[in-house]
Amino acid sequence: MALIDFSQFVRCKRALPVAFLIAVGLWNTPAKAASLSLENLTFSEAAGDFTITGAERTSDALRVFQDVTGPNIDLFISVQGLLSAGLIGFRFESVLTNRTNTPWVFFDHELQEQFGVASPEEDGLSFAQGFQSERPVSNRFSNVDEVTDVRDFANFSGGVVNPNETVTFRYFILDNAPNDLFFLRQRPNFASGGVGLVNVPPTPPPAPVVVVAPPAPPPVVTPEPEPVVIPEPVPVPPEPEPVVAPIPEPEPVATVPEPGLAIGLLGLMGLGLWRQRVR
Repeated sequence: MALIDFSQFVRCKRALPVAFLIAVGLWNTPAKAASLSLENLTFSEAAGDFTITGAERTSDALRVFQDVTGPNIDLFISVQGLLSAGLIGFRFESVLTNRTNTPWVFFDHELQEQFGVASPEEDGLSFAQGFQSERPVSNRFSNVDEVTDVRDFANFSGGVVNPNETVTFRYFILDNAPNDLFFLRQRPNFASGGVGLVNVPPTPPPAPVVVVAPPAPPPVVTPEPEPVVIPEPVPVPPEPEPVVAPIPEPEPVATVPEPGLAIGLLGLMGLGLWRQRVR
């Protein structure tokens, strides 16, 4: 259970009892239904084309999920059970998914003690004006207007939520009225200051994507392998048999005395001549 310092509410227009201003404790188990209960609070679809798809407990807030389908985008959630639980306030997170075909550039939240009647001053129902740390915020819109109109409202702008995108709004709701039932009105594309519903052109459907198949590559033709021709062996002529020339007959050779014999004869002749001279 989250406790909040509400000392600043001494100066608040409603002068709420500080002792009872606490947040609601919630079950941990998410619930999913068109009408669901968390602890002692019951949230129900009261009007408009939307569906409560689930809820869960965070560390310090109630979180309710909704799908907005349209075409009726004047949405009402009834909240019952706060008084019977002895509580007068809780932190709330409204999570909405845009299931329409139109972007949201404004988003108005309004509290009503009676269905269809804006909450006036001093009725005990408010967005906790005067407590600065609990000012309404959003994850998709940067601006919040709470003063232009004479009603309990928070009008968000400065952003866009395209089809199939989700936006979260966070604020604190206070109710110390004797009635145990109040309504939360939510209006996409509703601007404050008497402007009312803003006509935002629907998002055109995406152009069909024509996928052109790339041209098929030419078939790969594998050439047939050329036949391997084995040449016939060239006949090798037989080697000619060698021609053997006849050996000529030896010619007659004059008899030549052996060199030793000739030399011996010459020596004998020389010796004889020598002897004759000696004599």
